[in-house]
Amino acid sequence: MKRLTALALTAIVLASLSSCGTEEIGPSTKLMLFGVDSANWNVLTAMIEEGELPTMARLVQTGSFGVLKSGIPIQSPQMWTSIATGVVPEKHGITRFVAEIPGTDREVPVTSNMRRVKAFWNILSENDISVGIVGWWPSWPAEEVNGFMLAQRAWPVNWSAHGIPFGAARDESGRLIVDEFPGRSYPEELYAEFEPFIITEEDVTAAELDRFFADSRFTDPRKQFHARWVYAKDRSFADAGLAFMRKYEPDVLAIYFQGTDVVSHYYWGYQEDMGYRVEPADARLYGNVVRNYYRFIDDVMADYIDAAGPDCAVIVVSDHGFETKEDLKVRWERGERIRTEEGGKDVPWDHGVDGAFVFSGPGLRSGHRAEDGSVVDVTPTILAYMGLPTARDMDGSPITDIFTPAFLEEHPIEYVDTFETGERRGDDAPLESPMDEGIKEKLRALGYIE
Repeated sequence: MKRLTALALTAIVLASLSSCGTEEIGPSTKLMLFGVDSANWNVLTAMIEEGELPTMARLVQTGSFGVLKSGIPIQSPQMWTSIATGVVPEKHGITRFVAEIPGTDREVPVTSNMRRVKAFWNILSENDISVGIVGWWPSWPAEEVNGFMLAQRAWPVNWSAHGIPFGAARDESGRLIVDEFPGRSYPEELYAEFEPFIITEEDVTAAELDRFFADSRFTDPRKQFHARWVYAKDRSFADAGLAFMRKYEPDVLAIYFQGTDVVSHYYWGYQEDMGYRVEPADARLYGNVVRNYYRFIDDVMADYIDAAGPDCAVIVVSDHGFETKEDLKVRWERGERIRTEEGGKDVPWDHGVDGAFVFSGPGLRSGHRAEDGSVVDVTPTILAYMGLPTARDMDGSPITDIFTPAFLEEHPIEYVDTFETGERRGDDAPLESPMDEGIKEKLRALGYIE
């Protein structure tokens, strides 16, 4: 099967550039960052070529795009923190999905207080640039910023494969009751504004499921609940983030979506166009779930971009890619037992090192296949675009060839030794919350932890 990459997009872009503006102008004072977990050119290229992702197609045509290399091991908390800080996990302190409570044999999901260096939202805040951070992984407890932050744990984890709710329940009237604990938002009172936007998997309607499955009425609940819960989570943050962006108007807004990764783990093997042999009924019901979720995210991004206006720069990044492990697929189809390296799973598809990035906006090159970047390059590039220096103690550097010559002439890349002034950040010990067991159960279901 032909491997689709960012390089394959070049011909598509060149064919459509006649309608795209290429004026060399200065940077915008507004920026939106979409973190789309597991987004990869294997899926994006084909869907853009077939006209299924109009928002991504427009960003690619009017911006610079390329492969964003992940780190090893290819795991989300580490990589999203590297994206947010510009340094490798050994420096920022988030090195696993879970961490041990000192003096015990108990492990809980990693928490943001363990991060040893500043994230881009701290650096921007310190330089009088307002931010809005929505659902980043990991971002609990929420940090004091010049703006607002909705921690990932603001969404109640009440899913359980065994029917045991964690972090939330419903009273006799059906009203959602969420366990209270601090740090779900900054400022703390923002959580009350977020609550009306919360939906859980129980709230997802059959009509909404029809968006992902061929016919939700005939879908095996056991094969649909992963799409249900992650859609509920992403939908809650998407709707709240859009409302808060309009209300508070941050200079830089960053929002994270998990669903593209979750549905890839569970529905990748139903895709006949990826070379899998699938029963006709399963192919009809589940064969397009991955693509349909990408369409959902594309629609969400369109809503944000329309609300922000044409002068807002837009960045789309992923922490890693997703792919078929061809050598394992051959053995798997022969009935042999296999295990992938990334998550210890017994199917031949999993995370890949090649993620994706797109930068589109004033001062950025149009329709440009950029040099490959790394997850540690994202924060330095954001800082350069916003007129701030890169720190020499960061492991990443600005992806300079995305900028127009005029931008670089007017805004040359500058450096400082470090942003890590004052008291040392970070604790070795994670914090506990009522949601820990629910999060761990999800991580087990995805094969990330034992």
